[in-house]
Amino acid sequence: MLDAGKLAFAPKKGKPCVVMFVGLQGSGKTTTCMKYAHYHQKIGFKPALVCADTFRAGAFDQLKQNATKIMVPFYGSYMESDPVKIVVEGVEMFRKENCDLIIVDTSGRHKQEATLFEETRQVSEATKPDLVIFVMDGSIGQATFAHAQAFRQSVPVGAVIVTKTDGHAKGGGALTSC
Repeated sequence: MLDAGKLAFAPKKGKPCVVMFVGLQGSGKTTTCMKYAHYHQKIGFKPALVCADTFRAGAFDQLKQNATKIMVPFYGSYMESDPVKIVVEGVEMFRKENCDLIIVDTSGRHKQEATLFEETRQVSEATKPDLVIFVMDGSIGQATFAHAQAFRQSVPVGAVIVTKTDGHAKGGGALTSC
């Protein structure tokens, strides 16, 4: 959809890779990170989660609670406000622990803001992710494609996950615009 000439990303067991999730606040990034980690854990990967969301109150608590529930290691900080520092430390730690799927949950905002795109770009530059997944709330309908393209101008988006398509009539519109 975003680059028809590129093969789909497929992580390899035993080879560390970083997958970074980006999107607007409330799109379901953290929940999608958990589902992605849990799915890959079930098929034999050793996933780990890094909370780079220093903007939303409760982001680290949500990630911590859900990661504990699915028994996936996690990294984050209540004290550090620099998401780049958190991500670099977390990715480094999980590489040393031989995790083969390191999932980075980034900050979102209520609307598109220059600071969100700059922070996302900095985190991407620091981690050099193997895949960037853009998570979009399906209830925004046909605006999905425009949002995906806006993120793609900041980071190399390689995949899109549209959430909440079953809870709103605009979910189908989001899929058709892609």
